Amino acid sequence: MALSDIALVSLTQAKSHLRVDAAASLRIDAEYVGVGDDADLTFDLDNTPVSGSLQLYVNNVLQTETTHFSITGADITFVTAPPLNHGITANYDYAAGAGTFESYDDELLENLINAATKKAEDYTGRAFVQREIVETHIGDNKQVLRLYKQPVVSIDTITAGGDALTSWSERLTIGRLYHSVVWPLDYEIVVTYTAGYGATRAATQALVPDAVAAVLMMVAYLYENRTDLVKAESVAGIGAVTYDTPLCVLKSGANLLLNPLRVSVL
Repeated sequence: MALSDIALVSLTQAKSHLRVDAAASLRIDAEYVGVGDDADLTFDLDNTPVSGSLQLYVNNVLQTETTHFSITGADITFVTAPPLNHGITANYDYAAGAGTFESYDDELLENLINAATKKAEDYTGRAFVQREIVETHIGDNKQVLRLYKQPVVSIDTITAGGDALTSWSERLTIGRLYHSVVWPLDYEIVVTYTAGYGATRAATQALVPDAVAAVLMMVAYLYENRTDLVKAESVAGIGAVTYDTPLCVLKSGANLLLNPLRVSVL
């Protein structure tokens, strides 16, 4: 699963928060490059190093780029040919490719970002990045219908029992719809509406910075605790507690940032 368009943070932001290399690189600690013959100037590495990561040695003496050698891709060219029988070794980082553990780690983080964004939205009753939402309610013979996500930008269509409705009033600031009479009892009410703060991730982040921080905290918690999330905990002689809120919200401390955004159900 790729990173969702409505995910509140990017993969790079999550990696920065976790202090994980954003380039997803692998490390070569000791590569045998070749042996000098007092004539050859060019040698090849097994991989293309991440810029600035290469340490190259001739006979265990560290070489300096531009002074002793130059590098293009994985190709090394010495200024002066290494002496006869002098060993050439290197250590460096190189970018992880598809199929490596690091690429799977990226996929894991993207899934965790998607999950953390959803938990934050469910916990607060908010939609962060703007999108169209299709929501089904059952009529309860009352005039007020409460939408599940705020802030509501616009109401696009409403049907009741499959028939389009054209008569309703709305208070979008609190996500409430009012029928001129009542919402028909037991009718399936389908509402299509647009909700969210900004049209893009960047625009949304500027408007809800606390939610951004909370999602990053949840991603970190989920990344470090990759087991089934418990719904209750107990300590002998002390007591027990049952969590109505997802544990990743509570234990990561994200609830402290999200609580001011929670929508009243009244």
